[in-house]
Amino acid sequence: MKPHVLAATLLVACTALASPANAVNVRDCDETASIRTLAEPWEKNTRTFYNGDVRVALLDTGGEPVCCSVHLLILVPDKTSEMGDRTCHIVSDHESMGFAGIDFARLTSKYDPGKGLLITFPYTLYVDGVSDRPGTARVRINLKTGTVTKE
Repeated sequence: MKPHVLAATLLVACTALASPANAVNVRDCDETASIRTLAEPWEKNTRTFYNGDVRVALLDTGGEPVCCSVHLLILVPDKTSEMGDRTCHIVSDHESMGFAGIDFARLTSKYDPGKGLLITFPYTLYVDGVSDRPGTARVRINLKTGTVTKE
């Protein structure tokens, strides 16, 4: 491989790894979402939107794993349920690994009638025990389609 092609390839790979946008994963709830993992105090670590139809809460798995125990829980109305059930989603770093931290007090929201509600929150990622890397996550909640997706 030519040196300039190799250098360009390495630059793209490093940029992709360093990009905070890659650090966000939305998945269906699993054992991470439990009443035991709701971060206390509850009144400071939960918010509602859409007149209470959507709930966002901070989860902490008690420091396990040490590097990445913090997640965001999002409950939205289940479009297929006639009983008013909700679907449960977890926002994490990647796969089932959480963030080193989420600044829940700085969570913001912005509504776009065509796209839905955009939730934005700052987080930190654990980086090889040396330092934490800050980032900002953006998650879109669309009640018309019943979807929760990263942006």
